Formats: sequence, structure tokens, C-alpha cells
Amino acid sequence: MRKAGPLVVLVLAVELLWLVPSASAHTGPFDAAFRETLGRATSRPCAHFLCGTGTVSGYGSATSITDITLFEASSNGCADVALVRTITLDADGSTLNVTESGVVCFPGRSSTAPGAQVSFGNPGGFEGTYTIGSGTGVFQDATGAGSSSLFVAGNAGHSSLTGTISLP
Repeated sequence: MRKAGPLVVLVLAVELLWLVPSASAHTGPFDAAFRETLGRATSRPCAHFLCGTGTVSGYGSATSITDITLFEASSNGCADVALVRTITLDADGSTLNVTESGVVCFPGRSSTAPGAQVSFGNPGGFEGTYTIGSGTGVFQDATGAGSSSLFVAGNAGHSSLTGTISLP
């Protein structure tokens, strides 16, 4: 009977190790794409710079809201831009907060044409990077980074984020 005691303790220790989650994070690809609108000339107004719907690969349909936090124009028809984006999964309401930074350029110097600063929907293309800042639900404690792009003309835009995401 005495010899069974250490064996029971060993079996219980192995079972506990099996049940304890691994401390290492799972890193994988992150791909998201959204069709967006400035909220003008549409039945769905947008209280942010951009609002959109799309998909997050592996997670399903989602919405995206984006706001500008920095816009520093230069004389070459481009500007340094910083954005904050919140992605919300339709399935369960999990959110992912992303910061983006890069350069937006306006073709043909359309941003400096007469009336451009008061007109609506001038075309522009943004290329930059993103960093995952925080999340809730399935994105709790997420980290990651990658490339980001956004193209807007008129009231329509398309954005994409491609890179990696790490989840605990």
C-alpha cells in the first residue's frame, strides 16, 4: 500500500500539468479587408472618418470604424497620417484596437487643387503599417503587426491589413 502513494502523486501531477494552459502565445497570419464609406451620400451615416464592413480571415464578418489622429500635409501632395481603427466581430462582439501610421498621397496633386479643401471625396491612397494595441473577447491580450493600406475615392473606400496576430 505504501508504494502506491508516490504513484498516485505522480499521476495527479501529470494530470495537473496537462490541464494547465501553455504560457506560450499562438502566432498566426492576420488578414482583414473592409469596404468603407465616409458616411456621406448614404443611408448609413458615419460619425467617424470611415465606417465599414468586411471580414477578418478565420473570424468571419466584422465592422470597422476608423478615425484620424494625425494629418501633417507636405508640399508634394502627400501627408503623414496616423489612424486608430476598432474592428468588431459580428459573431460575438469581440473587438480589436489597431493603430496605423503611414503616408497618404493624392493623385495629380488633387489635394492642392482649388476647392479641394472644402470638397468631398477627393481620391487618395494610404500605405503604412499597423500595430495591434488591445482587444476584448477572442482578441483579449492580442498583439501583432503588419502592413496596412487604404484607398478612398468619392464616398467609397477599401482597406486591408495583412500581417500577424499573437494570442495567448
